[in-house]
Amino acid sequence: MSEMRADKRRFSADDAQRGRKVHRRRTLGIIAAGVLAAATLALGWLQLQSVERAIGVQVPDTLVGGYDADYAQAVRDLLSAPIIERYQSVHYLWDLLFPLAFAALIILLVQRFSGGSGLRWIFYAVAVLYAATDIAENFAIEAMFASVEMTASEVSLASFLTTAKFVLFAAAILAFVLSFMLNRSTSRRRAGQ
Repeated sequence: MSEMRADKRRFSADDAQRGRKVHRRRTLGIIAAGVLAAATLALGWLQLQSVERAIGVQVPDTLVGGYDADYAQAVRDLLSAPIIERYQSVHYLWDLLFPLAFAALIILLVQRFSGGSGLRWIFYAVAVLYAATDIAENFAIEAMFASVEMTASEVSLASFLTTAKFVLFAAAILAFVLSFMLNRSTSRRRAGQ
């Protein structure tokens, strides 16, 4: 009987140690994703700002409410070869890494704070959908500017994806906040019982 108690204590100590290791790894993952998201956002934004300063108008990526064909054509007319190269480097590097790092950050935060809620899968989906939309927007804008004649359908797709990107970005942040709040209210109810 005493051997069973000793085994039980040993197994619970091992479980506690494993739990601390998992918690530590998750915390490091959250920190890494946060640092990567912040760094790629800052570097990408700085490069977009340099493009905007060079052409004198906002690039389509930064227009929350979208844009029309006339605006897109005016921006394309202002883009010289070196500026296009700088603009493309944002799309193919920083604006590919940021959505992935941000989605990973939101997923890790929701995983950490959701408390096993079934809603966490919806919150994960919002983060993944944001990343997919942001990346699709990059390719739509690149295709729009690369086409010989810019069509209204290309512009409307790129504009829709730009607006959707900002809406889903806000929704991903809201998903984290909701998961945090739902976990806190669930924890309080359990503690009160």
